[in-house]
Amino acid sequence: MSEVSEKKVLDAKLVNALIKSTQDVLGTMANTTVSVKEVRPQASYVAGGDISALIGITGEGGEGMVALSFPIKLANLIVSRLIGANAEAISAEDRSDGIGELVNMISGNTKTSLSTETNSNYRLSLPSIILGSGHEISASPKNCPYLCIVFEVEQQSFSLQVSFKFTN
Repeated sequence: MSEVSEKKVLDAKLVNALIKSTQDVLGTMANTTVSVKEVRPQASYVAGGDISALIGITGEGGEGMVALSFPIKLANLIVSRLIGANAEAISAEDRSDGIGELVNMISGNTKTSLSTETNSNYRLSLPSIILGSGHEISASPKNCPYLCIVFEVEQQSFSLQVSFKFTN
């Protein structure tokens, strides 16, 4: 198998692992059904909500970033289900901690899946939280395409964006 086709296989495995991990984590931890609404490539990170949690991912073949972005209303709903509280009672601190923990769990599940399927070792950074409508993030590998996966929960959308730059 050529180097180029191996990278395409890894890309598909990464995307599929992220989708499955997102659906599994939110299904289990937030007791909600998550469906994929759209998958689209994009040139750079574009905020899709009011709060984003991002985590860096590095492996033997390269480095990248996973960003999970929610509108505030949906973030409150998901976090309320995670901690068993009323959505209207979610504080800004609980919301940030909850969304950070979600990206951590999704990335961790993805890392485990990829490590098993590809015999590669991946490392994850601690999550960072960015707040504000229309925020921008410029923390990932440069000159690297992004893939945006838009999910839907109870007629509300959130996005998971991933970039991965191969070094070999």
